[in-house]
Amino acid sequence: MTRRGHRILRRKKDCGRGGVKIFTCLMGVLCLWYFFAADILITHVSLYKPDPQVQKLIEEDSARFHISPELLQAVILTESKYNPQAVSRTGAVGVMQIMPDTAQWIAEQSGLPADNLHDPKQNIALGAWYLYYLLDKYHGNLVLALAAYNAGRGNVDSWMKENRWPPDFVDINRIPFPETREFVKHVIQCTEELKAENNQTK
Repeated sequence: MTRRGHRILRRKKDCGRGGVKIFTCLMGVLCLWYFFAADILITHVSLYKPDPQVQKLIEEDSARFHISPELLQAVILTESKYNPQAVSRTGAVGVMQIMPDTAQWIAEQSGLPADNLHDPKQNIALGAWYLYYLLDKYHGNLVLALAAYNAGRGNVDSWMKENRWPPDFVDINRIPFPETREFVKHVIQCTEELKAENNQTK
């Protein structure tokens, strides 16, 4: 082989080594990004913490109505960031953003008080019962239950009938209302983040 041939072969080998190095570096960056991103997600829910009274209510009412405490907390975090004075532009009130007419219906069905929706004790109890009811109504389907919490049972029932959604429907992107799609995604994401955070502290 000529000297020129040796030089070309050496360059090819060097290029091959360089490609391996670049690939290795990229994989390292991706791994770092993955773990860093996971930390960011957990930090997101860590930015907002309930006061001890609200945390106690979350624990008590989740046990009382047989729902996940992380799910209950995720709904509260998504709806109001634990603000008992929150009122939406549509009139939803309190930490779980319950509409007054929905609160009255829940009170009639459950026997719970609903005369002060700004009171976290009343609001969380009503919201926890309602989540329990919706999960039961939709046979444990979290996507449908959360969609109904945000958009109303009537809308979800209509979507299921009109679009022939099965009971095990999970395609969040097919939910017609953009706000409801984002609500469902955010609550599910926050629930998983809270579970991960709780596992880290155990």
